[in-house]
Amino acid sequence: MPISQTGTMRSNSGEATLEDYLGAFIKRLRASSLSYTGISRLRTQARHFLLWLDRHRIPIGKVDHDVLRRFRRHDCRCPGMAGQRRKMVETNSRRFMTGALKLVRFLEQEGRIEHPGELVDNLNHLDAFLEHCAAQDYGTLRLGIYRGSCRHVLIWLHQSRIPLRDVSNEILDRFLDHDCVCPGSFEAPQRRLSRCSPRYEYPFTKFLRYLAERGVVSKPLDPSCADEDPVIEQFGAWLRQHRGIGESTVRHHIQLARSLKADLGPDPAEYTAGLTRTILLSRFTGASWHQARKLATAMRMYLRFLASSGLCTLAMVAAVPKAPVWALASLPRYVSAKTIEQLIGSCDTTKPVGVRDKAILLLLARLALRAGDIVALRFEDIDWRHALIRVCGKSRQETRLPLPQDVGNAILTYVEHARPPIPRNRVFLRARAPYRPFASSGAVTSIVAHALDRAGMEDVRPRGAYLFRHSAATRLVRSGESLEMIGALLRHRGIDTTAIYAKVDRPMLLEVAQPWIGGGS
Repeated sequence: MPISQTGTMRSNSGEATLEDYLGAFIKRLRASSLSYTGISRLRTQARHFLLWLDRHRIPIGKVDHDVLRRFRRHDCRCPGMAGQRRKMVETNSRRFMTGALKLVRFLEQEGRIEHPGELVDNLNHLDAFLEHCAAQDYGTLRLGIYRGSCRHVLIWLHQSRIPLRDVSNEILDRFLDHDCVCPGSFEAPQRRLSRCSPRYEYPFTKFLRYLAERGVVSKPLDPSCADEDPVIEQFGAWLRQHRGIGESTVRHHIQLARSLKADLGPDPAEYTAGLTRTILLSRFTGASWHQARKLATAMRMYLRFLASSGLCTLAMVAAVPKAPVWALASLPRYVSAKTIEQLIGSCDTTKPVGVRDKAILLLLARLALRAGDIVALRFEDIDWRHALIRVCGKSRQETRLPLPQDVGNAILTYVEHARPPIPRNRVFLRARAPYRPFASSGAVTSIVAHALDRAGMEDVRPRGAYLFRHSAATRLVRSGESLEMIGALLRHRGIDTTAIYAKVDRPMLLEVAQPWIGGGS
């Protein structure tokens, strides 16, 4: 229903003057107790928008975000709009858009503009989502960020005429890159979007996951799972079922296999030994021995899966070259027992996070656990009556270790006084809302790194759980314990793995050292 420059609105039901049409809009504004000056300003801005639509032959029923963006950016030659033109040029402001945005909303409510018709319901869902987050002790600041981010996305979807159920990764990318003319506090130019920031993407993904759990949308939005290769999905399922490795290792193998498959090609029947070796050797160039070994292992695992599925021959597995690794070539890095106690004592036990960190550091120091063991520890793994703790290592083989008194006391203090009252099976939780188990072993690494920083040991390496593990093994070797006993504590599958710690016993090595040829010291 375009508006002619003579001030009439053409419709199927007859002619109506522009003033009559704007009169209904102004009547709505007066009901909101706006001042005369404010109503006059909005009327001028709304009339400007209607005249521009008529000049460009845009039906009112087709107004959407792109149309509003074009109006905001247009080189104004509209008759009688010199004042509005000055605002666009001189102030570089979007305040002249206010009347157009309010008019569009009024026309939507009057049924003159097509739209999904779910904005109010979506905003109600957002309120319920924020109440759900508040029940999990989210902070006020984070709740405010979630409200502003998700509300912005919902309004943009409504203004772009996109139903919530049709949201995809591509649509979210469009939002992150859009030229914003959305109404609300987020229309200020200094708050423009950034593709490098998760400020909008992460809260809205959580919001969609919440809606999917309640059946409002069909499935949550997960950018990491977009366009997944079915062969790679089957490879991940095969690793979980047949290889007995942890979930983090499975994800790492999947990531490397996806990258290697891009070089190998989509058809496994065309893989050759020469192609496999060429790709891996080119990847080894510039890579550390650790990275090279992981690449070779991932390639070997992927080809073994393809062979077991009948997609390539088993001989392809033997074509994978070995990474250049020299056995027992390095020394384990460690710190003294006094330093370990200093790190444990650096925890501020007057705060809940300090109580938790002290219990974790004691587990690492006394039992030489891996970071993954801390993350996976459950309440049923602790046998308080017999002072035992059950851990499951890399090969998923359960082992029972003695629970020292100071470790048990620290865990009990954390559970009774510092752990959030959340019904989760894992012992250790995040210290900030949402209170949930650690997502990965990186959380434990961060706890060790913070303890090193508090103790003024910025240069100590490694800065994770293995520092405590190496230090415990080194201390046992120097105290005269056998490699078999140390291997049992560390849960090594072979004595060769434990033998590396024999090299740190310098007094014993001096006793068996042979004189250098030529009489040198």
